[in-house]
Amino acid sequence: MKALVTGGSGFLGFHLVSLLQEHGMEVCSLARREQYVLQERGVECLRCDISYEEEVDIAMRGDIDVVFHTAGKAGLGCNFKEYFNTNVVGTENVVNACLKYGIKYLVYTSSPSVVFDGKAFSGENENLPYGNKYHWCYARSKALGEQYVLAANGDALRTVVVRPHMILGPGDPHFMPKIIATANEGKLKIIGDGQNMVDVTLVENAAWAHFLAFKAIEKSDVACGKAYFIGQESPIRLWDFINDALEFIGIKRVTSHIPLWNAYILGYWYEKIYGLSTFRRDPPMTRALAIALSKNHYFSHEAARRDLGYEPIVLLNEGKDKLFKYLIDFL
Repeated sequence: MKALVTGGSGFLGFHLVSLLQEHGMEVCSLARREQYVLQERGVECLRCDISYEEEVDIAMRGDIDVVFHTAGKAGLGCNFKEYFNTNVVGTENVVNACLKYGIKYLVYTSSPSVVFDGKAFSGENENLPYGNKYHWCYARSKALGEQYVLAANGDALRTVVVRPHMILGPGDPHFMPKIIATANEGKLKIIGDGQNMVDVTLVENAAWAHFLAFKAIEKSDVACGKAYFIGQESPIRLWDFINDALEFIGIKRVTSHIPLWNAYILGYWYEKIYGLSTFRRDPPMTRALAIALSKNHYFSHEAARRDLGYEPIVLLNEGKDKLFKYLIDFL
């Protein structure tokens, strides 16, 4: 059994490649950059920009049984074209290559942000509709990519979508490092009352969910053409988690607050400024981020338990210790 992992050198992709190897699968990894560590582990590595159809077509020729499409552009950037090229066009290229070369299975990494509509979520399931006012290039582009993957499900190609929420762990390039950097600068404030509950997913569990999703569509059609929310055993109070991390690495706990509406307006103007400028980095605040840091957003994982057999293989307390120790080295 041969698997191809797009974005195999990324945070989730790297863990997934390792997991697939542990289960005796031959693995090929696609990434835009050199992948020296994976090469040393005996992984076939190819350089490929998935936004170019020709590169994807060449890379996906061969005897491939399943594709795990984890590659994507994440972040809070305001240039929708950049997100569209990778998360929509790139996904279409991967799906079309699967169909062209007779690849039977496709597991797609999506995000709960595809249902984002500015409201709080407290245990809802996959019956939620797609969002209608994203204010977020990433979420909008992932929703378009996800819909293309689900629409492609059929006799020729079985597809399934995994939506891990806020992936954390050593090597996390996104959420916690940015939080730590902002706290180090003395600019971090609690948005809202600080009581909001959110789902998180340790990276080992996110990779495990992808493997289970593949096994599910390999043996039956129950999960085919469906999307699944993934998270830990229970949601966490976000600002308690952040403050525990800050305290562990020797940074003062955050106690000052800013009202959601103030942060929302600030995010609006940052989006305007960054959208009209040539800034290559993400804005420090956006409307979507203000909402995400202040409101509940956790979901039911019952469908994943029922259809995929998903349960976390690494519990939060164990994973939290490893993450906090990693953050010390990050400093």
